[in-house]
Amino acid sequence: MSGERVERKENVNEMRRSLLKAAALASAASAITFVAVDKERLKKVLVPVKLEDILPEASAEGSELERKAAEKEKEMKRLCSEWTEKLCREQGEDSEACKEARKRCEMIKVKATPAKEGVHFAMALDLNKCIGCRRCAYACVMENNQARNLHIEWIKVLEMPREEMEFIYSKLDYTEAPKPDKVYVPVACMQCEDPPCVMVCPVRATWKEPDGIVVVDYDRCIGCRYCITACPYGARHFNWAKPYVPPTEINPNMHVLGNVIRQIHVVEKCTWCIQRTRDGGIPACVEVCPVGARVFGDLHDAESPIRRVIEEYGAFVLKPEAGTRPKFFYFFGPSRTPPRKEE
Repeated sequence: MSGERVERKENVNEMRRSLLKAAALASAASAITFVAVDKERLKKVLVPVKLEDILPEASAEGSELERKAAEKEKEMKRLCSEWTEKLCREQGEDSEACKEARKRCEMIKVKATPAKEGVHFAMALDLNKCIGCRRCAYACVMENNQARNLHIEWIKVLEMPREEMEFIYSKLDYTEAPKPDKVYVPVACMQCEDPPCVMVCPVRATWKEPDGIVVVDYDRCIGCRYCITACPYGARHFNWAKPYVPPTEINPNMHVLGNVIRQIHVVEKCTWCIQRTRDGGIPACVEVCPVGARVFGDLHDAESPIRRVIEEYGAFVLKPEAGTRPKFFYFFGPSRTPPRKEE
């Protein structure tokens, strides 16, 4: 790493520490309202921020992100090799698990594929089709290298009474599905047009890409969890411990802003399988759904499935009162009509 990069990294780290100090000072001042805020002290703690220092992608036109992807690829291979060596010592060099793990380590490729011009992704889910099987959640875990030891799932499937579709009546821990009197509502990141998580991040570690995907730079995240508090959908998750993915299950197809293996004490979220969709594919949850309940596509493409669904059946979003303008829609397909309360 060059001296310039080291210096910039040190500057960013110093800004992170300063921001946390400032937040602590501000919190203490607001907790005891009769204590005056020492503005001069705050001025010494707060450091002027330049956009190119904390968001290099904005000025580097992709070159900085490509450099970061190359560094992250080396890091992922080192981590995979570390886990693989331990596995091979335990199970033997000739074991199938050892061979599979070594193969996956060699296959790791971290991309920095940019958003395609003029594309704006969206997803919709047919509530009349979803059977609550949770296969979307399981596929998401495998595709996006989610830690197996932390029980983090980017997709949560809620079971609700068909006649009372309210969050207060929802259940996550149901054991049988589907049930005729229930409706199943998968919830994940809504990729909001006006994401509150982006607005509250003090170090701009999260932002909305031109294709509508809200991403996180996990190396920049300081773990303050402001974004978790701001998200009205509970779609962000914090790594309280060091994540672990069995090397035999690592998905080697990675994107630097997506499914790279995260580190401890950062916030992570769904990116609509950016490692797939940026290359013309579809998210794993869409691919694996056994009843075709999920629809994905480009809102700007008049022939895309997502446009046809919205135009033909109409659609609604969760918590519209939050004003976030989600790009994850729900609709009722032709088999049933939405449940209505009796007046």
